[in-house]
Amino acid sequence: MTAEVHPYVTQVGELWREFYGPEPEARADDPGMIVDRATRKAWVLKTLTGALPATTRLYCGHLPSGLDAYLGSEHWHGRRARKGSLFPDATSTVTTFAAFLEETWLSAAEPWAARIVRYEFDILWGTPAKPTAAALERGLRLPDGAWAADCRYDVPDYALRLRETCADCPWPVAVQHTRPRGRPFATLTLRAGKGLRRIHLRDATCEALRPLWDEEADWPTGHEGVLAQAERRELVVPCAP
Repeated sequence: MTAEVHPYVTQVGELWREFYGPEPEARADDPGMIVDRATRKAWVLKTLTGALPATTRLYCGHLPSGLDAYLGSEHWHGRRARKGSLFPDATSTVTTFAAFLEETWLSAAEPWAARIVRYEFDILWGTPAKPTAAALERGLRLPDGAWAADCRYDVPDYALRLRETCADCPWPVAVQHTRPRGRPFATLTLRAGKGLRRIHLRDATCEALRPLWDEEADWPTGHEGVLAQAERRELVVPCAP
C-alpha cells in the first residue's frame, strides 16, 4: 500500500507482506495460519483466473512459485486502495498482476504463450481502432469505440481445455501437454449502452473482416456476403462522408 493512505491500510499491507509474501520473516507454523494463507491466496487466484483465465494458468504452470512472487512484489504491495472496495480490490489485483507480468515474465515467455497473454490483455485494455486504409477505401469501419483483439489461436477454446486439464493434474503438467490450436481468430469489443458486447470471429469470417483493423491485410475475394451480414449485425458501419 502507499504511504498516503490511512495508517490502518498500511498496517494491513505490512501484515500481508510479513505473513503471506514468498519469504515472510515471521511466518507462523501453526495449522491455522497455513490454512488462512492458502485461503487468501486462493481468493487472489480466483480473481486472476476469472479475468485472465489462460494467462494466469500459463504463468503459474510455467512458474509454480509465480503467484508467491507476485504477492511478494511491489506491484501487489504498492497498489492503491479503492474506497468502498473489499480487500483485496479485484480491479487493482488484475491490473497490477498484468503490470507484474510485463516487467518480470512476458518477454521471456514462449512466443505462443506470449501471444495468448497479449490477446487477453487486449480484450481488457484495448484501444478503439482507427479506420484502416482498406476500410476507408471500402467505405466501412468498426463502430465508434470498438476494438479488435487478434490472435493466431482460438483463445477461449484453449482457456477452456486448459482449465479442464488443470482440474485433473498439476498446472505445470497441464501447460506442457495442452497446446493451443492454430486458427484465424479475433474478438471484437463493441460499446453497448453502458456495457460492452464481445463477438468472437473465427476462420473465414475473421479473415474477411481483418482489413477493418489490420493495416497489412487485404480484402479477400468473395467476402461480400460476410460484410453484408456484419452490417446487419452492426459489427461494421459506413464511414462518414
